[in-house]
Amino acid sequence: MAEVEFRVESEIGLLTLNRPEKLNAITYDMIDVIEEYVHRAGEDPNVRALVITGTGRAFSAGTDLGRLEGDRTARTRNRPQGGDEAAAAQPAPWLFSSIAKPTIAAVNGVAVGSGVEIPLQCDFRLGGESARFGWVFVHRGLIPDTGAGTWLLPRAVGIQNAAYLVYSGKMIDARRAKEIGFLLEVVPDAQLVDRALALARSVSRGGPLATREAKRMLYRGLERDTGSHMRDHVDTMQRLFASEDHREGVRSFLEKRDPIWQDRCKRARRSPRGLGSIPELRREMPLRPMERCRADSAK
Repeated sequence: MAEVEFRVESEIGLLTLNRPEKLNAITYDMIDVIEEYVHRAGEDPNVRALVITGTGRAFSAGTDLGRLEGDRTARTRNRPQGGDEAAAAQPAPWLFSSIAKPTIAAVNGVAVGSGVEIPLQCDFRLGGESARFGWVFVHRGLIPDTGAGTWLLPRAVGIQNAAYLVYSGKMIDARRAKEIGFLLEVVPDAQLVDRALALARSVSRGGPLATREAKRMLYRGLERDTGSHMRDHVDTMQRLFASEDHREGVRSFLEKRDPIWQDRCKRARRSPRGLGSIPELRREMPLRPMERCRADSAK
């Protein structure tokens, strides 16, 4: 039985943590598989969005501390060497934020430690009625391990709520998580995955090129100044106005039919402005389909 499973249902990727006897505690070997599946979904044009959930009574109990040292040695041994250049080519720390498609966490039961950092990296979070969340890192002498808990969390729930969760390490239930804005919805456990798949379909119906650019702009906009953001916005709008998808979107609306997206921008009049003004975020959140779009625009 695979500890991580992946399948595609009607253009939605479903990634499932499948180690219920260990409350889906995550090993380094599992991280490698998760990264592979997430990037596969990001690159596959037949996958429009990605949902992640867990099997059994927990989403994930976090890192499997019992296998930490052995797994770390194997993971280090199997990683490519080569210093900064090789490191920059590795998957982003915020894996689920790095792919240019909507990502949704369907959280069943407990999500603590690394197991709560994964939903935080997703664009949307749904919680079953049994869901509970805890950033317990301070009780292990650590800070949130992916960095999402100190960067994305205060942006999601506000600095005061984030500070309380990170400093105290206390658990909160699904109701409280929704109150502070961490969860989009709380649904009955039995309906959780179906609701997540329905949400995935809802947020991925638009043009894939526009959705990709919207996600890029949302996350890049978290860090840069207004002037840099608006310059990128103008270039992006020019490129999208000239795209085949924009023409199809208008045409299908006037003809009262569903659009047939081409996911192309090769007819753009000018290539986009570079994003060198934010090299750190560019390195950490590579949107590889965007790079293909840039190459098409330059033709």
